[in-house]
Amino acid sequence: MVSPKEVRKAKALVSRNGYLSPAYTPPVFISTPRPMALHLLYLTSAQRLLKTAAALSLTLLFCALPAVAAPQLHCSFDVNSETHHKTFGVVTDPYTTEAVPIGNRFRFKAIVLAAGPDAGGASGLESINLYVYYNTRRQPMVMQHTRFLQPVAQSAPKPDALTGRVSLYSPLLGKELQYQCALAEVAP
Repeated sequence: MVSPKEVRKAKALVSRNGYLSPAYTPPVFISTPRPMALHLLYLTSAQRLLKTAAALSLTLLFCALPAVAAPQLHCSFDVNSETHHKTFGVVTDPYTTEAVPIGNRFRFKAIVLAAGPDAGGASGLESINLYVYYNTRRQPMVMQHTRFLQPVAQSAPKPDALTGRVSLYSPLLGKELQYQCALAEVAP
């Protein structure tokens, strides 16, 4: 806070010289009971510019920026009279995604691949790959692979908006797996 004595001293220098002497620089304080315009009167132009830039940057720093919605794939599965729900997020490396078990006989893997840096600045999705496997004694067997190129997320999609309702049957016993997926925008 600038004392009244310092204010009188600054006014005397201004009235004597017509400008503030470079030798006298009053202290700069962030909080002051005086209005900001009066406080800026006693600062040099460089100090005024610096203080204004600092106030502007703090305002922008604490300003609430709009949140960007992230796409998520919501899938529901019906197998053996049981319903399972899974949510899959966006990935940048498709090789790290694991298949999730659905019931005892099936596995499902969804790769929601983000657009890469070579996509020309587009910040969407490159593709969605869906894999359905049937568990055999030796290893999982691919039953279906579906690919959607550059899908668009919706704000309030129906449960089957992306894939429709898909029915698959196991090769040995004819067990049925039904699934449906939708790509939704989810606010963080």
